[in-house]
Amino acid sequence: MKTQVLLVGGHETIVLLAEELTRKGLEIINTRDYEKIFQLISKETPSVAVCEISVESPPFRQILDTIKRASPHTAVIFLAEEARVEEAVSAVKLGAYDFRLLSTDLEVLVKLILTALRESPKHPVEEGFITRDPELLELLERLRPVARSRAPILITGESGTGKEVLARWFHRVSDRSRGPFIAINCAALPEALLESELFGYEKGAFSGALTRKKGKFELADGGTLLLDEVTEMPLPLQAKLLRVLQEGEVDRLGGAYPVKVDVRVIATTNRDIEAEVASGRFREDLYFRLNVIPVKLPPLRERKGDIRLLAEHFLSEFARRYGKNVQGFVPGVLEILESYTFPGNVRELKNLIERAVLLARNNLITLEDLLWEGDSKGNRAPRETATPLEIKPLKEIERELIFKALEACGGNRTRAAELLGISVRTLRNKLQAYKAQGLL
Repeated sequence: MKTQVLLVGGHETIVLLAEELTRKGLEIINTRDYEKIFQLISKETPSVAVCEISVESPPFRQILDTIKRASPHTAVIFLAEEARVEEAVSAVKLGAYDFRLLSTDLEVLVKLILTALRESPKHPVEEGFITRDPELLELLERLRPVARSRAPILITGESGTGKEVLARWFHRVSDRSRGPFIAINCAALPEALLESELFGYEKGAFSGALTRKKGKFELADGGTLLLDEVTEMPLPLQAKLLRVLQEGEVDRLGGAYPVKVDVRVIATTNRDIEAEVASGRFREDLYFRLNVIPVKLPPLRERKGDIRLLAEHFLSEFARRYGKNVQGFVPGVLEILESYTFPGNVRELKNLIERAVLLARNNLITLEDLLWEGDSKGNRAPRETATPLEIKPLKEIERELIFKALEACGGNRTRAAELLGISVRTLRNKLQAYKAQGLL
């Protein structure tokens, strides 16, 4: 992926900038049509936009507003034939990165653009939360001041939308960023174990409690505690959680006195929490206490512009992790992904790209690498369309997939097991069985 710069205008300086920036390895998007700016920005999200201002162009305020509405994080540089100092100052105050004359030395302009690129993220990456969706970016900007408060946050949204990633964003942009970020999945532990994990216990509190143990609240002191899938918490524990939020102190199991804690709580759920309250499965008072700052994270199908951005990000991440020379996608693949609904949201996309990187035989990912079972419009083909001749015994299919995974991973069993979603031990046992059968 190359860093993109949008150049708007037809002046000789714009042409020369395009040539010079291209030589430096940047991807240039060039247009003379000011009416296409919003469309181009929404689709590509360049890091920097350099716009010519002339008697034939719209006013700089209109151009700046158009770009910022489409991509708030794109740095905007204006180049004018003539300009008053007041006009340049006004542009910068309104959000422009800089305002220069078209007659400015080319080398100076190139350095200015490169500096803007260094200071502006290649994509809108909000300290780990990746998006180019205008509404979501606007929401993050509104939430940034709130992140510095101690008020509890409740993040709702479908499974796989990135609720924990958003919770970590809140922590990173808060004044607690130097403190710990502790997460616990309330659905993963039985009630007794969840209670001890949250609140801790004293030595001798129960059979097996040989030493004192601090709970997650104490471990998160001075930082942030994420209560993932909080609606799965049993009702008795909900009452204890409410007291901690109200009093700012925890009672260890078997403890003689409460322990003060300074913790910012963020809770997440993929359920309709109001329906859970109405049914009596979640305490209403706890809901109101957690819902001080409500945040609803939209599913990936409602922010289509993020699919390409995330796919490219995950490709770079996994190519680096697995040491694969995979640099992009063959033409048409990203368009098919953008037309798919992704019921599993970002998590599904991430798993899809990870598998494709591992299976890729060339430096560009194909539909075959994605194991795509669908048409060119992003519609998944139903498995029932397979003919009887294509049906194989499950054991044979399993064996073929294991061999393909090992081949794709260069024989690395750990990576192959990750790709297959099984443990290394299970993979080793399967291979030993194949060897005993003379199939390996």
